Amino acid sequence: MSCGPGEPTFRLLDGYVGWDVAATSGLTGLRDPAGLRLARLGGDPDAPTRRELLPWFPDPRLAPAPEGGWFLATPGGVLRRGPDGAWRPVWTPGCDPEPPVRATLLASHGHWLAAADRDRVRVWWREGEQLTAVIRVRGGVRALAVDHRGGTVLATGHGTELWRFGPDGRPRGRFRTGLSGTIEGLRFGTRGRLHVLTDEHGTLRLWTLTRGRPRPATVGALGPGTALTDAWAGGFCLGEAGCHDWHGCPTGGPPPAAPSVHRHGELRTTGIDSGIPRCRWHRVTVDADVPDGCAVHLAVAVTEETDSDGVVVEPDDGDWQLAPAGATDFLIDAPPGRYLLLRLALTGDGTATPVVRRVRLDLPRHTSADLLPAAYLADPAAEDFTERFLSLFDVELAGIDRVLDRYPALLDPAGVPDEALPWLGGLLGFAFEAGWSPAVRRELLAAAPGLFRRRGTPGALRDVIRVVTGADPVITDLAAERAWLPLSDGGVRLGAGRLFGRSAARFRLGTSPLGGAPLRSHGDPATDPLTEAAYRFRVSLPAGAAPVETAAVERLIAAHAPAHTAGTVHRGGLGWVVGVRSTVGVDTAFVPLPETTVGTPLDRGTVLAPSRRGVRRGIAVGGTAGAATW
Repeated sequence: MSCGPGEPTFRLLDGYVGWDVAATSGLTGLRDPAGLRLARLGGDPDAPTRRELLPWFPDPRLAPAPEGGWFLATPGGVLRRGPDGAWRPVWTPGCDPEPPVRATLLASHGHWLAAADRDRVRVWWREGEQLTAVIRVRGGVRALAVDHRGGTVLATGHGTELWRFGPDGRPRGRFRTGLSGTIEGLRFGTRGRLHVLTDEHGTLRLWTLTRGRPRPATVGALGPGTALTDAWAGGFCLGEAGCHDWHGCPTGGPPPAAPSVHRHGELRTTGIDSGIPRCRWHRVTVDADVPDGCAVHLAVAVTEETDSDGVVVEPDDGDWQLAPAGATDFLIDAPPGRYLLLRLALTGDGTATPVVRRVRLDLPRHTSADLLPAAYLADPAAEDFTERFLSLFDVELAGIDRVLDRYPALLDPAGVPDEALPWLGGLLGFAFEAGWSPAVRRELLAAAPGLFRRRGTPGALRDVIRVVTGADPVITDLAAERAWLPLSDGGVRLGAGRLFGRSAARFRLGTSPLGGAPLRSHGDPATDPLTEAAYRFRVSLPAGAAPVETAAVERLIAAHAPAHTAGTVHRGGLGWVVGVRSTVGVDTAFVPLPETTVGTPLDRGTVLAPSRRGVRRGIAVGGTAGAATW
């Protein structure tokens, strides 16, 4: 039974408790928590189809990009779909990589992009701005995936062996998965787990590699999917973004799909025992999704009869109560009986299937009529009418009670819909920017208790900026960098400050030499040692941070920094510049040098290698030297 000790109040039929099956045909999912559905034609009825897996394993020519964008490999190059819906080249004319990218397979993760052609895989950081690795491959690439650190995993055209490479292209190992068939897709999911899609003689299988060992997986273990809904020889569809051909041009919808599932399936249960002699069964509630062209039909019967072996006797055809067409919640209008039998039929158009997740049977009958004086229930006909009439209001009140019981779930950032996140943020005092993704908003809400306990501290400010930008900021207290001599109990430390007169701190008539002091027209000169850079700080963001507007970051800082402080934002530049403040990790990137390019003019992005004659002897005719550009 699906109820606790004591008098039973309901029975559940689902993939967790069981369906009490007596006979079934044309259905699958009896042990699947996702629900019952029509079985597929041919092959393994429980195996997923390629179309169902598209949100997680797209066509090899497609790869998701940050901020809801997409990458598309076309014969003319790699395109990217921007926020305005237009497809544009990843590399603008004149800045194409050498040799040009003619990819047949793409993979991405965060800001990393990998593209494979016949014998080479190239990996970029910042969606194509910086080439970090070139991997030579023999036999062609069949499947490709890149993780959040730029590591690459690929499978070649034969077997199920996998090769791993670091973000710099260096081999990290090769291992045999032991799977049969061929590898059709690779994907890094949550916590860095690698999911593998294999094809075994036309049957698709999902696996998760745990410590190098494959374990069977389900679609639910893949995490959030993408907006890709369909793909065929002529194009693909991206949900509300519409359909496009393989050149990025808008096109019509996909062709009519061929029948892939059974058109009819039926399940009959055994006698479901209430444990109550002459039980008055009350209500049937069905939790189901019914697409267009599909239907769910139910029928119930109640009996007290069993044979000599204790098996419930099948009722006659006239004893079955058919549910109204399309009804998913109805009262059981049958004589009292200990056992209930249920028939569930699913029908479809051959391409779609209804999904029945759960059937609930309430027993025995309890309505608001039980609270009325006995005079209202003296007549059997009046009693039946009163119970059925009051049941209408009982259903509404029960629905309100369920909403109240589930209200705490609205405070769970991981469970509420995206539309409810601004409302939940308003309760906690978060003002979300329009460009923040739902994932960023959920992470901010989940971190809110810890952030509020430390609000106003550099650590809390660093954490909230990291969530929004995806990079570790460098927070510098400008007061600690001022040139005034610091005095403390430990005395003056050598090199910790400079001692000079007031005429060197602010230009003063008659005392300061021209060009020897800054000219300031605000504040009291006598308070300069106390007010110079006081309560001021700088937030430095590396160049690899998410493309959040500087104004949005400044508003975020103003909301989470102490009210008496003021902060500025410094974004990473192109590198170290003499005479300008730079920060390690913000204006620098430690990456391997790209391949040497011949014929490119020397500019700022050029490194000259020393010749054999020495470091400072330059490049001479007949000598050996090298140059690398990026």
